[in-house]
Amino acid sequence: MYKLCYLMALFITCNSIAQNSIYGKVVNEDNEPVAYCSIGIKNSTIGTISDENGNYTLRIPFKTKDDIVFSSIGYKDLIKSSDQLIENSTVILEYNAISLDPVVINAKKMKEKVIGQKSKPMLTFSKMFDQNIPTIEQGTIFNVYQKTKLKSYNFHIIPSSKFKEITLKLNIYNINDHIPDKVLLSENIIYKTNNTGWQLVDLTAYHLIFNNLKQIAVTLQLVDYKPLEGVDFVFGISAKKSISDDLLFRYQNQGKWEKSKGVFIANLDISYDKNTEEEEILDNQMQPSNDPQMQSLINYYTHKEKSLKTNYGKNKNGKYIDIGDAKIYYETYGKGEPLLLLHGNNGSISDFYQQIPALAKHFKVIAIDTRGQGRSTDFTTSDYSYELFANDLHKVIQQLDLKNVNILGWSDGGNTGLMFSLKHPELVNKLITIGANIHPEGVKDDLIKIFQDQLSEQKGNQRLLRLMLNHPNLTTSELEKIKNPVLILAGSEDVIKEEHTKLIHESINHSELEIILNASHYIPFEQPKTLNKLVTKFLVKQ
Repeated sequence: MYKLCYLMALFITCNSIAQNSIYGKVVNEDNEPVAYCSIGIKNSTIGTISDENGNYTLRIPFKTKDDIVFSSIGYKDLIKSSDQLIENSTVILEYNAISLDPVVINAKKMKEKVIGQKSKPMLTFSKMFDQNIPTIEQGTIFNVYQKTKLKSYNFHIIPSSKFKEITLKLNIYNINDHIPDKVLLSENIIYKTNNTGWQLVDLTAYHLIFNNLKQIAVTLQLVDYKPLEGVDFVFGISAKKSISDDLLFRYQNQGKWEKSKGVFIANLDISYDKNTEEEEILDNQMQPSNDPQMQSLINYYTHKEKSLKTNYGKNKNGKYIDIGDAKIYYETYGKGEPLLLLHGNNGSISDFYQQIPALAKHFKVIAIDTRGQGRSTDFTTSDYSYELFANDLHKVIQQLDLKNVNILGWSDGGNTGLMFSLKHPELVNKLITIGANIHPEGVKDDLIKIFQDQLSEQKGNQRLLRLMLNHPNLTTSELEKIKNPVLILAGSEDVIKEEHTKLIHESINHSELEIILNASHYIPFEQPKTLNKLVTKFLVKQ
């Protein structure tokens, strides 16, 4: 990884420390190179790791007085000062005679089990590794039995990773005061791969049998890599949020451990024996949630992935309309009376992948990407509003020379539809809203809290978050001015408060209300047949 050889030390004088760098080599008492030795200053982010030939490069603050610790499995830790390393950068580690407590395995057959994440869920995030900082260590805490034998460690590399080959160092620790403490290995475990997805590290040859431990930590370090030619290196491990602080991180071997809520998508294949009083271990994964919002979110991502595999939203016959400060992308399907489809916040045309084929049998479906979303562009930087989106829609209708349209708006699209009906009633025949709201207070409080947290933490699209937190601001008296027929839809488990949906219905004279059972905010995904039937029936009746 470092492309350094030991001969470099012969050409670098003591003055090299002026560049805050020390070049050297780590060997053992038999003058054999010590591969992947961890080198660092305690309680800092400063450190490095030797390569497979024992060579190292350590960059430190000029004339630091802090001790530099060399630590490698199978050897005693060695502490050196910067002055000592300047004088002689070759470091000799002493073998460590480890006295292990005997682990007695009864004659009875041990049980087999996989603990941890057995599959990759839809809702994940990625823990990325920096190829320039091989000291970074990341991992997960596992609950184990009184007697546990490790057979293999399995983890998931994100498919978007890009590398020719990577070399990883696997570390295993006991847990003390909720953080990793002592290394439980007597030799390095090195794993190489050139593939993404699920990985299996065979541990049987290391005879890892632990006794009377309740938890262990398994971590990984990226110690070497080969990049693809002409492609930026990318390597990350899949993780997901959890209710416990099981996700571990530290910059280098002598640094402090940090913990966060989450867990690697990883598992251990084990054999085990337990006391009769020992409770069955809960796998290191969240149990299936009965929270309707969580289930609906999982369904959302499942359908979102399916929608992106369709041709909707990227049809070769799709077109753009230039409205000055934005270009609005749209696709047209079918023939008949115009029906405009407006997607939700941070959505796109493809979200209607289960509606377009059915509705295009009866109507001329015009599916539109809102400005700054999907394929539509946006040249402005000011905050969004539903008034702005309604104005965009008006310009699109004008340029398409449409005289009278039907509108189907989902979530934000429904809000835009209400706003457009108020501004341009002469252009609207009928309107269908799905999960619309007329002010932010109509959204359930826990979701508003999530939006507020994301905004404060600078996560997600800030303009779209501010839109949901600050808009719309319609009144019931304004809704009373809407005279065209409106079909108001919402799920029985919608994030829009049911009383709010009913308030919209009560405020619009010519409106119908349908609360769809066993559905959340994502009716187009979850109940496509029901939705398509309701929409068609509403639009065709006189």
